[in-house]
Amino acid sequence: MRFSSGRPRRVALEMTPLIDVVLMLVIFFMLTTTFVLSPGIEVDLPQGHTAQEPRERDVIITMTKPGAIYYREAQVSLETLRARLQRDRKNQPELRVVIKADTLVPHGRVVEVMDMAKYLGIDRLAVATAPPEQAN
Repeated sequence: MRFSSGRPRRVALEMTPLIDVVLMLVIFFMLTTTFVLSPGIEVDLPQGHTAQEPRERDVIITMTKPGAIYYREAQVSLETLRARLQRDRKNQPELRVVIKADTLVPHGRVVEVMDMAKYLGIDRLAVATAPPEQAN
């Protein structure tokens, strides 16, 4: 029969398994986190009071002052835009298009893109706005 020697036993905390678990958690969160990157296209949006954040699956069309049109951050012509919208409409029936038009883009140009989307059967259109500036 074993008797205790009267000396307290030393308790040791093993750090290696703890570090392994922490590193696995860090890697897991790095791989599963989605980052929202601001686009590299400069657009001065009009102000609005009822802003919503675009969803990940929304198609964003950006229209700049010089007249360039960007489809998902790639510059396209009107014909290419029509083809890509048509393709996306077939793949995703509930497609929502968000138009980010600079304040200096002519209204007729924005309406032209909206009309094209409506013609292709895209009923869910939104115009991006910036939140109103707070008065100090």
